[in-house]
Amino acid sequence: MAMRIKPKVFGPITVLYGGDGELRYRGPGEDHGAASPGGTPVDILLASVGACIAKSLKIAADQRVKPLEPFAVDVTGTKATDLPNRLGTIGIRVIGRLTDEAGLASEVIRHAKSICTVSNTLNCTFELEHDRSEEPGLSEHQERSKRASDGVGRASGA
Repeated sequence: MAMRIKPKVFGPITVLYGGDGELRYRGPGEDHGAASPGGTPVDILLASVGACIAKSLKIAADQRVKPLEPFAVDVTGTKATDLPNRLGTIGIRVIGRLTDEAGLASEVIRHAKSICTVSNTLNCTFELEHDRSEEPGLSEHQERSKRASDGVGRASGA
């Protein structure tokens, strides 16, 4: 007998685009703020999806040389009812007119979804690795950058 998991809905997380290029966020029971909402890792994931869709809408509209009216993006996640634990669906709802032309708004939304790196990434294969040989701390790139800023490891020119 397969184990069934009780469905759970996360969110909504709302991302508000006011026309000034800045995004504001609201989690369940919160006011809109400049920082993405706290809460669970799933809430942060949903905020990332919403922010990426909002930015992608702006890019898609700019490519068509059309200004965007203020809008909001509501994102919810519904947990799958079978194992492994994961979201089974993510719902994205764009609220607002976007443009004067309804047909153009639909086209901009479709294009935005196709270029949204975060939502497209969720379709990828995840590779998980565990390296027990390294101590947690700075990554190799961060360590090199730190040494360079401290003057360590710089080559002197002749």
